[in-house]
Amino acid sequence: MSHFGRTGPPDITDTYSLLVLNISFRTTADDLFPYFDKYGKVVDIFIPRNRRTGDSRGFAFVRYKYADEAQKAVDRLDGWCHSVSPVCLSLNERKVVDGREITVQFAKYGPNAERIDKGRIIEPSSRSRSRSPRRR
Repeated sequence: MSHFGRTGPPDITDTYSLLVLNISFRTTADDLFPYFDKYGKVVDIFIPRNRRTGDSRGFAFVRYKYADEAQKAVDRLDGWCHSVSPVCLSLNERKVVDGREITVQFAKYGPNAERIDKGRIIEPSSRSRSRSPRRR
């Protein structure tokens, strides 16, 4: 369930999605919200659940409206440094939520994963799906 109640999912077509890994099974959207709200307007927080047990699957999606806000959240909240930059966190500053060190990165979805840039799906190019060789 999202952080914003049972009104249904918000429109996420123009949002930037972050994948939050290594959350505990008892972590809720309300627990994550204060960590991410500092860096911009959070559109939605979704924690996928196991269909049979209803338990959290150990990860979440946080969606921002603007790319710069999402990038700032990744830079400041990610538990691991992927580049050498002044915003990379030292070992003592890694973010811990419910006793676990979280990892935050831009989300990539399914078969479109190669066409995603910073969490936003790029429109597919008009390519033929035919396996036949091109005519010359």
